[in-house]
Amino acid sequence: MLSTSNLSAAQAETYYTKEDYYSKEEKSHPTKWVGKGAVALGLSGVVNQQDFSNLLAGKSPNGQSLTGRVVDPEKRWVGTDFTFSAPKSVSIAALVQEDERVLAVHHQAVSKALSVLEERYAQTRVSTPAGRQKVTTGNLAAAVFTHSTSREAEPQLHSHCVVMNATQLPDGRWFSFSNEAAIANQKLLGQIYQNELALALKQHGYEIEPKAHGQFELKGYSPELLKAFSTRRQQVLKLIEEWEATGAENNRALRETATLVSRKRKPKEVDEGLLQRGWNALIQLKGLELPDLPEGKPQLIRISASAQAVVESAIQHCGERESVFRRTKLERFVFEHQLGGQSFDELEDAIAAHPELIQVEKDKFTTQAALNLELNRSEER
Repeated sequence: MLSTSNLSAAQAETYYTKEDYYSKEEKSHPTKWVGKGAVALGLSGVVNQQDFSNLLAGKSPNGQSLTGRVVDPEKRWVGTDFTFSAPKSVSIAALVQEDERVLAVHHQAVSKALSVLEERYAQTRVSTPAGRQKVTTGNLAAAVFTHSTSREAEPQLHSHCVVMNATQLPDGRWFSFSNEAAIANQKLLGQIYQNELALALKQHGYEIEPKAHGQFELKGYSPELLKAFSTRRQQVLKLIEEWEATGAENNRALRETATLVSRKRKPKEVDEGLLQRGWNALIQLKGLELPDLPEGKPQLIRISASAQAVVESAIQHCGERESVFRRTKLERFVFEHQLGGQSFDELEDAIAAHPELIQVEKDKFTTQAALNLELNRSEER
């Protein structure tokens, strides 16, 4: 799933602080810079707090204004948070059962979705004789922070991708990042993440159960197990009260769970292993079982149909009412009906074989002419 929100400077700063208190957070989920815009600014690897703060303020890592003018961060949104969240069963496999393979494929799926966002939907506005027009820049600078828990201290694997309000034109100048196209295609980007995640998990031996709108859960994770880690804090506290009423107040599992869920806000630090013990205690309290993890090396999965056959089927379905249709319509149809069957790259190659039928969303992509006009105006100045 993908959610989005515009960020103020104060909001964005909190993402750098250690919100997540899972004991293996720094090892398992290091922060990182991504995007061609980040590369252009010399940013890579772990996110440094000072660099992050400078970008939020519209400055380069050395403190110089990217736009050549003073920016008041209190009167300007400084970035957009694109948050990719794993299905609950995937979070349980990754965090409760500590399957590091699942953590790795989550990161891979997030990277693929961000690369599509950058290539298609990284835009800015430029001045032309016809007025302000959008142009696609193809670059962004984003700081990725991966967290392991919700505010109810439940396993929730998710990555905050803070896309900075800055993107670069070919002549080297930096402009504000226009996020309208990315947000308009939020569902597609979320489906790309889900598809890449499902495909990679299948290669590691997991089986998936497709849900509506391109979502899925892993097979073997019972509804009762998912619900146990999807409750609100007060519901869990009520469960503890019921157990205490039976005289089980000295039960260690009960105490571990009570300690875990009684924390309304996330602390910066917590005793190592508390979350793991609390999660396992909750499973014990409710009499639930975790499924066995798949073993063995990653394998190529057998698919029921080639990417080309899947696309042709989608074309036939989508073409019942239209002779020419948008590429995203095909993509979303495939993700909703053939989740985890083909990689996004394989799907794009198959779609590219039908250029006569595919209409790229021109209202969301600039013409090169608009960009050339802006560059010419810059040279004249």
